[in-house]
Amino acid sequence: MGVGVHVGSVMVVVLGATTLGSINSASQPAGNYNQHSDCPTVSSLLQAVGFAPACVSSSLALCSAHNGEDQLTMSLQEMRGSMQEVREAIKELNTWRARPRHCKELLASGDSGRGVRQVYPYPGRPYDAATVFCDHTVDGGGWTVFQHRTNATTREDFYRTWVEYQLGFGNLEGEFWLGLDLLHTLTSWSLQELRVDLADFDGQQRFAKYGVFNVGPASNNYRLSIGRYSGDAGDSLSAVHNGMMFSTHDADHEPYSGNCASSFRGAWWYKDCHHSNLNGYQHEGPHDSYADGINWRSWRDHKYSLMNTTLMIRPAF
Repeated sequence: MGVGVHVGSVMVVVLGATTLGSINSASQPAGNYNQHSDCPTVSSLLQAVGFAPACVSSSLALCSAHNGEDQLTMSLQEMRGSMQEVREAIKELNTWRARPRHCKELLASGDSGRGVRQVYPYPGRPYDAATVFCDHTVDGGGWTVFQHRTNATTREDFYRTWVEYQLGFGNLEGEFWLGLDLLHTLTSWSLQELRVDLADFDGQQRFAKYGVFNVGPASNNYRLSIGRYSGDAGDSLSAVHNGMMFSTHDADHEPYSGNCASSFRGAWWYKDCHHSNLNGYQHEGPHDSYADGINWRSWRDHKYSLMNTTLMIRPAF
């Protein structure tokens, strides 16, 4: 049962715990009741006739509830849609983060053996993959191979142009050069180490390992930073070639009056000119010509061309 209170032309009806406001005035025709604008009026009238503040607050809340119901439903629907978008974005981000940037991350995820793999090394480009050759069989694994030469029946020509050395060439399951652009990207993530594996035609093998290895960007012609040698092949790389820019026969960047790449039939971080020339001509073992083969001076000197070479990198930590 309700209690009616008259204030002027306004009648407020209180039904137990529920309070409704109805306004019948000449300025507001019947059937055109605006609940949103009348909620504050109801509150004022209740206070004017002496109702407690708690009762007034409850009345105003109930008055506003119906008016905001549709808007609240729409807001909740929008919130649900937004939350779904956030969940999808987080899921996609986690997927990107799970993608391996290099062979060492593939090793950590359970990859084994050696062979062609896909990695995602480009910062800010999570969808762009690179195809590389990984080796998990040597020295703890996790190596990304960027150069390989072998005594195959069909040999790859390494006397190539600047653009070819930038982009890479060859067969990843045979002889190849991965490419200077990708090599720069791979060495930009973190401190890298380099391993150089060498084999001659007499069945001997040697290696050289460097605790610091970095290839700069194209803007400084892929300048080499290398150091902290260890191994049994001798240091024919950091002692002379550290700090040098890369050169090819059609792009000469070495501090030498001639053209080392042209003279020694290769492409390398030449100085004046080299102690190593692992992209040189594929002579087989001893050769009469001077220093134009696949040479590593500190092991087989400048007149012996090696049978196999492998250059590979991995994060040092």
